[in-house]
This record gives sequence, C-alpha cells and structure tokens, in this order.
Amino acid sequence: MALARAALSEPDRRFIIGCSGGCCNKCKTQVFRENEFAEKARIGDDAHIWAYSEEGPRGSAVGAPADRNARENIILLCKNCHAEVDQQPMKFAPVALTTMREAHYAWVASCLGQVRVQKPRFHYILYLNVPRVDMYAVANSIPLPPFDFGIAQRFRDLGIGAGRVMAGYTHVLNTEEMYAHQVEGKSDISRLEAGQYSFIEPLNFRTVAIGKRGDPQAAWVSDESVVYRRFADWTLICLIDPRWITTSTAGSS
Repeated sequence: MALARAALSEPDRRFIIGCSGGCCNKCKTQVFRENEFAEKARIGDDAHIWAYSEEGPRGSAVGAPADRNARENIILLCKNCHAEVDQQPMKFAPVALTTMREAHYAWVASCLGQVRVQKPRFHYILYLNVPRVDMYAVANSIPLPPFDFGIAQRFRDLGIGAGRVMAGYTHVLNTEEMYAHQVEGKSDISRLEAGQYSFIEPLNFRTVAIGKRGDPQAAWVSDESVVYRRFADWTLICLIDPRWITTSTAGSS
C-alpha cells in the first residue's frame, strides 16, 4: 500500500547536508552550485534507502524502518547517482547504501578534522599552452591579458616579454575555484583518493622524458614519461602525456 509522503524535517535535512559535506555520498560531487550571476542551484536529492513507498526501489526489502523519512533512511545523492541507485536496486541494496553513506560521513569527518584543505594559487608558470588557456578564459568570461605575440612561435622568441606573458596569465588560472588537500612529507597518503585534488608547496621535482624521436604511445605504456619526487617513506610519481614533456630532465615546481 502506498504511503502518503511527508516532508523531511529541516533539522534532519541540515544534519544530512552537514555530515555529507554538501557532497553526493556516492561520487562526492558538490550538490550546491552558484554561478557568476549569484543564481543558486541544488543538483542533489534527499534519497531514500528504503523507498518511502513499498512499491518504490528497495521499498519491500527486509529491515525497512518504521519511519521511512527518518534521517537514518536518507542518503544525499546527486541527481545522476540518485537515478542510477534507484534504477539498479539489486546492486544498490539497503546494506550497500548504508555502508556507502557511513564511509562517506567518515571521509568528510577525516577531511575536516585532520587534512588541511586550501585554495592553492599560481605564483609563477614554467610552461603555458596559450591556445588552451585562452579557450578556458573565453568559456568562463575571464578577461584575456592584452598581449601581442606578433610572429613569435615560442616563448624564447618573446625575449624579456616572455616573463610578462607568464605573469599576466596567472590571473586567468587563479580564477579557477580549485580547492585541494595539501600533501607534505609526513602526510598519510592512505587518505588520498582517486579524483581528489592535491597540492604540494613549491619544491623541486625531477622529470623523465622519452626524447624527440621516441614513440609517445610506447613511452606512455611503459611509464617512461613521469614527474617524480621522493618523500620520507614514499615516492610521488605522476604520469605525463609525453607530448607535454619538453626537456629530458629538469627542475620544476
């Protein structure tokens, strides 16, 4: 029998948002957005683990709580994940969703309590793909630096003007709202997750490249093109598409 749906209480809704860090409990996408016009949007739902109605996803599964609108039966999901979860109820059974939610709550608590989350800023640039940065600026309505490159094909062709170009484009890159976890030599790398932004204070790295006549695809497969640095008891290794490597070995930050 279908149940008359009641609204989730405001205290419970705030509790769920707070424990979730405002993120989807499945994909960790932020579910609250605001654009340059100060227009706000919520792209997430207060999803039921056991459906409010017995006819809904997982609604007839064993163990449904007496109050299906209690916060114990709610998980914050973005609209894409909500659709996936409700259309695949066997894969996303109540126990799977409950475990997912508790793991997400624990992740949010650990990030807020122990890991510093900052907005790193670009102070200087060592390499710049001008056409790509220009396209990014245009797409995001960011004013472009007023430079005339003339017939220059490389930065070295600009002479002393190369540094001014680099400095000017830091404004474009610093408009990106990218918050990241700071990684230090003593950091517990087990807390890092795939898809999570991280940054390291300026320091020297080493690069390994394949040479001008190498096979980019073969180098990519064999991990020959990397940026790396050794820390206390671990090594940071970043694979770089060989087409972006311009020196055989160099210091960068």
